[in-house]
Amino acid sequence: MKLLVPLTYSAFAATVDSAPLEQWTSKVSSIVNGRYGPFLPTASFVAEDPSGQLIGAILATDFPLYQAPVIALIAVAPSAQGRGVGSYLLLRCIDALSAEGFAMCRAKISAGNEASQRLFRKNAFELR
Repeated sequence: MKLLVPLTYSAFAATVDSAPLEQWTSKVSSIVNGRYGPFLPTASFVAEDPSGQLIGAILATDFPLYQAPVIALIAVAPSAQGRGVGSYLLLRCIDALSAEGFAMCRAKISAGNEASQRLFRKNAFELR
């Protein structure tokens, strides 16, 4: 979590989801500690560049309110955005959820978060 919070903070810094570092600390902690349903570590992944620098992460939970697993967070470092890291993480997560027997998953995307909307649309999600 030590590296995940700064990654998330920087990934969303110039978006409608921008928030102070302390809020991202709380959000990531809430996801991992089950506030949004049981955390699914087997469907949550990180991506690193060749030097080992963290450049992306996806966290999934089994959120009862949505009656399906939820992609609670997907973040890609600004330096790696537009290079397929988000799609890679999203597809790995979907494959892992499928392997665990889940037929579908959901995500909540903030209104105005065009990058996330493009990512999910590109990867066959239906936006509502």
